[in-house]
Amino acid sequence: MKQLYPILLFLTAFVCFGKPIKIKDSFLQIKNFHFISPQLASSGLIDLDKYQAIKDYGFQHVINLIPGNQDLERAKVQSLGLSYVQISVDWSEPTLDNFERFLTLMKQYKGDKIYVHCEANYRASTFVYLYQLVAVGIDEEKAKKDLDIIWKPTETWQGFIEKIKFTYQD
Repeated sequence: MKQLYPILLFLTAFVCFGKPIKIKDSFLQIKNFHFISPQLASSGLIDLDKYQAIKDYGFQHVINLIPGNQDLERAKVQSLGLSYVQISVDWSEPTLDNFERFLTLMKQYKGDKIYVHCEANYRASTFVYLYQLVAVGIDEEKAKKDLDIIWKPTETWQGFIEKIKFTYQD
């Protein structure tokens, strides 16, 4: 399956956007890297040396959803002139406050290129999925396809998804 991932990434980009996105080889080396659109991508943990590719693509903002000390990453990202925000999302207890902080950032960065990551792209893909639903108004079926490419949420995370959807329903 690992060998098919670069092909699937290219085909997803082509099908979703009608034209291929120029995908850097460096992106293929980032765990579960996934373009949602040309303006938004998410992934799992990224090596610090891969941030140059993030900058070269044109991403302007990095949102890290991993708890704990992220000082080295913050320093690297900011040294490249990108904005950096860490939202500490507890794996076993994601909160409405976590999502609302994320939503505020996404609205603030609207129109810019945004890169969101966590350890495996489970938290990040879930937050991006929910953002697509509640703030962008993307059809749930389309938004769910991006989430399904990465993972099937656990009971805890499915409960979190339902809580956010209920909170933001019309």
